[in-house]
Amino acid sequence: MIGGAAARVGPWSAAAVTIALSLAAAGVAGTGPGSAGLQGVGLKLLVMPVLWAVPGALIAAHGTAVGIVSPAGGVLAHRDTDLLPADEGRHAGPLLEALDSALSDVDIAPADLSMAVVGLPGPSDFTTGRTDRAARLRSGHLQRFRTWDGGSPVALLEHHLGCRVFAENDANLAALAEALMGAAVGLETVLHVSLRHGTGAGLVIHGRLHRGRHGLAGEIGHLHSDDDGALCQCGARGCFWQSQSLSSLLEQLSETHARNLTLRDVAAAADAEDQDVVRALRDFGHALGCRLADAAVYLSPDAITVDGGLGAAGGVIARGIHEGIGRYAPPTIAQATSVLVGACGESAALIGGVALAHSEGLFQVDRATWGSSS
Repeated sequence: MIGGAAARVGPWSAAAVTIALSLAAAGVAGTGPGSAGLQGVGLKLLVMPVLWAVPGALIAAHGTAVGIVSPAGGVLAHRDTDLLPADEGRHAGPLLEALDSALSDVDIAPADLSMAVVGLPGPSDFTTGRTDRAARLRSGHLQRFRTWDGGSPVALLEHHLGCRVFAENDANLAALAEALMGAAVGLETVLHVSLRHGTGAGLVIHGRLHRGRHGLAGEIGHLHSDDDGALCQCGARGCFWQSQSLSSLLEQLSETHARNLTLRDVAAAADAEDQDVVRALRDFGHALGCRLADAAVYLSPDAITVDGGLGAAGGVIARGIHEGIGRYAPPTIAQATSVLVGACGESAALIGGVALAHSEGLFQVDRATWGSSS
């Protein structure tokens, strides 16, 4: 089955209402302020205050954004920014300035913050409380995004905000948002696929993230697909995302259309039912569905949610995924697995910071106690 309420949500105002109502219906949150028309990109920081908002940040490998999100999932403020390359890692100055501006937009002082969440590419660090796992795994690629001003992103943000900061994988945050506050509310096993910034996934079971032994569960983009494929940044060769990702699809479409196409261009073409683009998106979804069919057999999920920040392109890709799963998974599993378009839009990872706080009981963190022990 494809669709559900999430697939029908278009404007951000409708999405915000859906998120707030879903969370309240689940008995997780009450009412609170929210806003519409705010979108996030890639690396994001989410920030929340003690009563109505939570400070947080989401950082991704292909973009940076900071935002203030209420406990009910409403995006109160949003700023796109960047982490500038440095000799070692990234300069965090522009991100911290954007964070201060976002707090100012909603008249929130750092002293009012109870906690923050930062989303980072690579393995989840939530259960370890550390962000140096990339170094311990000896991954130079990940260290580039996990070294800010020569040190830990968590330590830097805690010093800047004066509150506890929690780190989680960016795709995992988006998965939590859709499972607890978006398209898949009420379902037990949800596999979310993030596509705008690579090909990743997060797995939520009974309202909690499944991270795996090394915090790398869900990295479907790094499933092997080509023995003779190019060397990947992860260190393996022939990873799935190198030939089947939105970035590679955009390159192919740009070449055939003789101009550089952006994701927004492709989404607009899909909305206009441009058959060349629709066919390419559907084929991409079908190839992804072939790999997700294996995941459906292993996990037997209630639903697979597809990145909701792709506009009309997301619905086309979801149909292709549904067809691929129907072709390669046993009929009983294929029929029982819904494919839904995400309801949280481009801000899914930002909203996921709030979902993480709810699922892990982070709202109970006592600022005074943390401050005295840090």
